[in-house]
Amino acid sequence: MSQHANVVNQTPLISVVICTYNRADRLLLALEALTQQTLPSDAFEVLVVDNRSTDNTSAICQSFQARFARFRYVYEPMQGLSKARNTGWRVSQSPYIAYLDDDAIPCQGWIEAILTVFETVQPKPVSIGGPIYPLWEIPRPDWVTPVMETLFTMLDGGDVPRWFEDDEYPWGANVIYRRDALEKAGGFCEQLGRKGQSLLSGEETLLNATLKAQGEGFYYSPQAAVSHWVPKERIHPEWLVQRSYWQGYSVALVDHIVGKSSLYQRLSSTWNLLKRVLDLNPLVFECLPRPKRPIPIGPMQIGLLDRARLILSWQWGYFSKVWFG
Repeated sequence: MSQHANVVNQTPLISVVICTYNRADRLLLALEALTQQTLPSDAFEVLVVDNRSTDNTSAICQSFQARFARFRYVYEPMQGLSKARNTGWRVSQSPYIAYLDDDAIPCQGWIEAILTVFETVQPKPVSIGGPIYPLWEIPRPDWVTPVMETLFTMLDGGDVPRWFEDDEYPWGANVIYRRDALEKAGGFCEQLGRKGQSLLSGEETLLNATLKAQGEGFYYSPQAAVSHWVPKERIHPEWLVQRSYWQGYSVALVDHIVGKSSLYQRLSSTWNLLKRVLDLNPLVFECLPRPKRPIPIGPMQIGLLDRARLILSWQWGYFSKVWFG
């Protein structure tokens, strides 16, 4: 029996929040994994925030209702991942909020590992993150290099528990926050983050920077691991370059929100883009994305998809937001 045993009429020790949009087939697997946790089911609650799904998400949730001591289905009609995440922590009933992607599968000791860190590590972390291992729908292609792994939300910080370095943070597929810290920071910025099929991001970056500025620390637990689905549609150079473009666009929007001047952003983005253009091979222009247009590259060009092309896409995304956004 776990040392974290609880009873149903007490406040749950931790809330697992799954924000979902039209991924009922993957959500089913995530919920199934949560029924297999080493922590007693009465010690945690599961909140599924349905962000306007049109598939059978509600039916899947109803089928799991009786399998958890504490389970809630919450419908959030306003589209947006940040909105759904904020809804999740605001309706939660525990001091810790564990965000799990709807296409991620936690290991059996996931929740118990999280609570162990919060109960034993001092000073108490504001946030905990763990490994995010890929579940490839098709075999990993040879052209997926280590530098591309971040675009697939892959994270492996090693086998030793530790504080994240200054330039490291947990990632949203597997991240846990103290509820009091979310409340103090105002949660996630709803101008940022995925909305439907959009690849806009940055909400985690802004929140983590806010928490760090308040003197908080982020902790890595190798025992709090999840496996994250990588669909075949994303294992393609077109998606990767689009992902890189929108990452740059998102960073520009974050910079604007935190108060960087328009003049500074325009000058720096122009200089950085020109510098990359001068440094890179002309072939890299074949991948240069245009805002809201598909990228005209195909499988035969996979060999050209290297660090330089992704960096250029990122710079172009930042530049596009500053000048045309």
